Amino acid sequence: MSAAPKAAASGVSPEEMERRLAEYRAQGFEHRTMPHIVYHDPYIVCPWPGCGYRIAGIDFQFEKLNDPAHYAQLLAAWWQGPGLAGRCPGCGRYVLFGMTGKQPVQDPAAPGLVLLPDDWYQHAYLI
Repeated sequence: MSAAPKAAASGVSPEEMERRLAEYRAQGFEHRTMPHIVYHDPYIVCPWPGCGYRIAGIDFQFEKLNDPAHYAQLLAAWWQGPGLAGRCPGCGRYVLFGMTGKQPVQDPAAPGLVLLPDDWYQHAYLI
């Protein structure tokens, strides 16, 4: 998935979009900013075929998890890693929620993935 189509439409080069995203991520991590995201088509719908569950926006609300060690891992994965892997509230399969979209996760035990608790969506604010 690439930011290039939106970058071209906005008149901003893909390189500039990548630079801006990297700066945003660095500042978000430095300030321990609470992660939230708004998705646009085609990333609103669960990426698993046949599911159709729609999440247009997420405020993860990690502070409600009451687990400071996991909280730090989740923040690092969001701001410095590929995003957060969690179960879709609709189909129950794992989805990687990232800053630029959603992807199906075949192997939730894959290196580099940080998993949300199975009930993450009960603590988050979903749109």
